[in-house]
Amino acid sequence: MSEAKGEKPKLLKLTVVKSNFFMPQNQWVLEPGEYILGRYPTNDIVIPDPYVSRRHARIFFKDGEWYIEDLGSTNGTLVNNEDIKGKEPVKLEDGSEIVVGLTILAVSFVEKTEEE
Repeated sequence: MSEAKGEKPKLLKLTVVKSNFFMPQNQWVLEPGEYILGRYPTNDIVIPDPYVSRRHARIFFKDGEWYIEDLGSTNGTLVNNEDIKGKEPVKLEDGSEIVVGLTILAVSFVEKTEEE
């Protein structure tokens, strides 16, 4: 289903639900685009979990939808308890759960506010 003309694209909100490690940031709100998630400090989404690869996964917006793709990480990426390592990008839904290393992230969609 295509977006109605003039409809604002949905922003992706990632929230850390559980982590055994200190997280300097525990929530990200992403504009449509492409983001690299991993342990390396130059990534767009930094997860300082030793079980997360330096460049672990790619989250991107395409054709009005958000997707995640594992980038050949050592420990894999789970989306709703399914390992997506070595597979095609997976569409993210509102309420999806992403597990990278020992860190659990919740997915939700938010509307862009007029203030921005």
